[in-house]
Amino acid sequence: LTITISTLMFLQPMMKILILLLVSISATAFVPNHPHSSAIRDKQSNCRHRICTETRAVSPGVNIALVTSSVALLSGYHIRLSIEEKNNQDNGSCVTWRQYQADAREQWARHVKDSDGWLYAIQTLRNAMTAQSFLASTVLSLLTLITGKVWDILRSASNIWERRLLIIQLLTISATMLFSANQFLQGVRLMTHAGFMFPVKNDTKVDNIMRKTESCQWLGLRSMYISIAPIAWVVGGGRAFFASSVALILFFRQIDK
Repeated sequence: LTITISTLMFLQPMMKILILLLVSISATAFVPNHPHSSAIRDKQSNCRHRICTETRAVSPGVNIALVTSSVALLSGYHIRLSIEEKNNQDNGSCVTWRQYQADAREQWARHVKDSDGWLYAIQTLRNAMTAQSFLASTVLSLLTLITGKVWDILRSASNIWERRLLIIQLLTISATMLFSANQFLQGVRLMTHAGFMFPVKNDTKVDNIMRKTESCQWLGLRSMYISIAPIAWVVGGGRAFFASSVALILFFRQIDK
């Protein structure tokens, strides 16, 4: 329960930022049929025009360089993080936040078996599964809103290259958010399996499963955060993609300590 509450408290500010950003993108997706609907549609058209203008304001070569640099920064950071965690595990030195949480879940599983705290285990697993199910459903709901808005912009695009760019952007957003939801659901599946194994398995299988649940939760949260970058790409072009990637790396450096 303590782990779940602390996780939700940690997620709250980032979830607020993500939800506000996505709601601002999708707020005009549905326009009611009233006398001012034509004016609202004109504003929608102007919004699409501003997005296209922002994209054209930077040359294609600079845009490609910004997007490539953003992907390289995010990929390089996580490759370096994986190498650092492997070295920490081999040397027994200071661990990262993901390793600390995985160790805590493994120790928790051993404590439950040693103390026969089955009721406590059921309550903790139930709260953790509820939190991750909520995150999965939230990510999928936001992806539905984003897909509807981007599809609306895609239909109104007249340039074939703009359409292809929007398709790539939509696929990037969908890949990150679907991967995030899948990891949350995989964590729920593993915790459900662990709940059935606790009373009948005395080996380390349950400990390893609980360690995997932390990995699933970490990957789900990380993919959810990374999805902000391609969303910014749709809204502000390559420069916004690069700026959001740098901001994400600074944020990751704080939470991965």
